[in-house]
Amino acid sequence: MKQFRHITAQRSVTLQEVAKAAGVSASAASAVLNGAKSGTRVSAATQRTLIEAAKRLNYRPHGVAQSLATGRSGRLGIYSGQTRLDIRNSFFAEVLTGVFESAEQFRLDTVVHTSGNDEARLVDLVRGHSLDGLIVHPAPDDPILSLLCDLQVPAVLIADARDDFPSITVDDHTGGTLLAEHLISKGHKHVMVKQSCPARRSATDRIAAFTETCHLRGVRVTESIEGSGGETGLDASDIDVLTRSRDRATAVMGWSDFVAETICRDLEAAGVSIPGDVAVVGFDGFEHRFTPKFNVTTIVAPWVAVGLAAVQQLHALILAEAVPIMTTLPVSIRVGNTT
Repeated sequence: MKQFRHITAQRSVTLQEVAKAAGVSASAASAVLNGAKSGTRVSAATQRTLIEAAKRLNYRPHGVAQSLATGRSGRLGIYSGQTRLDIRNSFFAEVLTGVFESAEQFRLDTVVHTSGNDEARLVDLVRGHSLDGLIVHPAPDDPILSLLCDLQVPAVLIADARDDFPSITVDDHTGGTLLAEHLISKGHKHVMVKQSCPARRSATDRIAAFTETCHLRGVRVTESIEGSGGETGLDASDIDVLTRSRDRATAVMGWSDFVAETICRDLEAAGVSIPGDVAVVGFDGFEHRFTPKFNVTTIVAPWVAVGLAAVQQLHALILAEAVPIMTTLPVSIRVGNTT
């Protein structure tokens, strides 16, 4: 039985060999097969001859040569900011599904950057034409944003918008309003909101709309902020507000589904009935492969469509086409069994 496998390197057919077989110059072959902008005019008949020769010799265009000829690599980068990209994270899973689907339509490759804090190296890849542009999910203070802005690198932000970059977001304002109206319709007079740390613009917009709607309807809002160490659930003071105070909060809004589901687990562990004692709502509406323990009432955000739109707009930017600074995709509410 063989214990090892050995691969014998195969010599690639060169462009010059194809040109010789077709009886044309190398510059003409490069213009047709590699897309070189040499100004060489090639007749339709010669193009057909070159393509037939390339097929016959099994010629494959060299990626680096094409990049030098066109100024583009045909590759997009995806940067997840200071948060390490984890495909088990439902947000990244859905966004990447859209990115990969759209990239395939445009015949583009995607490179996922996971080193976390090497922003300068990533920008160098774009400047050196190893990548044509970036899709970025940035933290509020991510240093890559100033680098991209200063160098005019083609980039599209997702989820958390900025006024100086084209951004693809979901309608956080409408989502927050819908959640508040739903809880108000259930008779809640005092609610808690759980804010992200650091505060992302998407979370801030959701909670601002939620809070404004509650205040207009005379509903009291208590804000709680996640721990700086990444704690997403309820702390002891939160439990007090929800269970022991005279005017206790009877509902909690988590800024994301992950936070809302963590809150549900914490309430259950504290012996609190959901939604009998406390109602819980979230934001994201991810598709679960398996039935989750808590079917959280949530806002369904089209994260796959965000990925699709990000590639479309980045491709347009790379081609020097104008794109809108802000693209906001619609959301809807899905009522579960936690309210």
